Amino acid sequence: MELLDFLMECAKIERTIEISRQFLTKFPTFHPYQAFKQIDQLNEGYITAQTIQIFLHRFGYLHTLKECGILFYKPEFKYVDFLRFLLPTNQLLRDYISHSDQQSYQSNECLKEIAKHISLEVVLMNNLLPPQSLDKLTDGTREDIESLFKKERLFVYQDEIDAMVKRLDFYGDGQIDLLLLKNWVLVLNKQTKNRQEKESCSAFVTPKKQIQVQNSIKTTDKKGSLKKTTRFMNVSPRNRNLIQRQKSQKKVAACQTQKLSVKGKETSKKQEGQSQKKKIIEVQTNKKNANTQSKTKSKQPSEIIEYLMDKEIKIEKIKKQLALQKDFNTLDAFRALDVYGKGSIGKEEIDTLLNQKAGQSKHIFNRFNNDQLTYHDFLILLQPLSANFAEILNTRQPSEDGYSKKISELFSNQTIELLIELLTLLQQIPVKLNADIQLFNKIDAITRDNFIGVSDLQQYLYESGLRYTHHEAMLLINAYDKDKDGRLSLQEFLDI
Repeated sequence: MELLDFLMECAKIERTIEISRQFLTKFPTFHPYQAFKQIDQLNEGYITAQTIQIFLHRFGYLHTLKECGILFYKPEFKYVDFLRFLLPTNQLLRDYISHSDQQSYQSNECLKEIAKHISLEVVLMNNLLPPQSLDKLTDGTREDIESLFKKERLFVYQDEIDAMVKRLDFYGDGQIDLLLLKNWVLVLNKQTKNRQEKESCSAFVTPKKQIQVQNSIKTTDKKGSLKKTTRFMNVSPRNRNLIQRQKSQKKVAACQTQKLSVKGKETSKKQEGQSQKKKIIEVQTNKKNANTQSKTKSKQPSEIIEYLMDKEIKIEKIKKQLALQKDFNTLDAFRALDVYGKGSIGKEEIDTLLNQKAGQSKHIFNRFNNDQLTYHDFLILLQPLSANFAEILNTRQPSEDGYSKKISELFSNQTIELLIELLTLLQQIPVKLNADIQLFNKIDAITRDNFIGVSDLQQYLYESGLRYTHHEAMLLINAYDKDKDGRLSLQEFLDI
């Protein structure tokens, strides 16, 4: 394998392993120290290839000692080496793990996933083909790898270079040790040669019994064919033609019957499939109708408005808490989330902050009918309705070196948790009120000016047995007031 292909394969392996590392952090009982103790059963303070092999055998992952040894660049791994081996590169996830309880009991499911993760790395590293030579590498830095790709006129992303260095940086100092890498490649060469020899030996084994059986079958066929030919030669030419016609007619009839039977089976299967589909569709439609009927019967408009009111009150409360955090600033937060430095925040940046699937934050962007959030949009999202708290937030000055820092370096864990909680609330799909003109006229009973104001909404909720203050009622109106005139028109009310 060429050196550049080898480096790209290392980057692919590192990416797959990184996904597995991030999956481990989702377990509430996961902690690297407890995992280290489970592998180090003798309490020696270090782990070896043998202890890894024993740990994997406990959960059904059968690897040889040589296969496990490919993970070790030195005879023993201490806890610091094990951390580099198991922790993800994402700083937020590292902080989350560091704040988790070190003495918490590790569940059996979590240990199974750790064993699965280690087994995956063992398999990937053992299937990696070694490079022909490492002479093109000069010092093992990121710049050195980047220059290699530039010489060959090949484009490579910075993330891929980071993944290559992370995979081959055994000491964790941000640079590849070439002497250590050469020794590790020698071990990899030996293992690949042994594997190829085993595969070549197994390929040349020939089954003798099968050949004897095949010969016996051939001889019987020859004997039978000779008998048939002798009998066929004694028949007259006319009879011979009749026999051949009868045989061909029988073959045609047999083929037709087979075709008819196959067609009949196919039609019956199609009919059965169509009937099953109809039954499934009927069941699904019945369920949907039942769900819609139960929803419409159970939830009154006042209950839905109460739910929406409570949600907006909670959002306003978190905004006030964020405004009171002394280390928080909207401009610093915007710069930290704008990872690519394009002057706007996309769905990808919000999804990575919230550690969720791609596209789950689309409702935040639907508020502004755009795929990108500008700083003005971001300010509207985070600014509280209360003038006093909004003034506190707006007068706070950003940090001077905020451009180069990550979000974990700018804010405390409490501030980050509040920001994540606020964004998760804002991205939730709102419950539809499904309002009509009759409900609009019912709420607009006090002023009767074809607009729903704060007093109209308060009076309607009061008649339904709910009491909210002027400020709390204003929160709901402000959330759906598109033209920001302090009241809801008929169209704005129907959009809720």
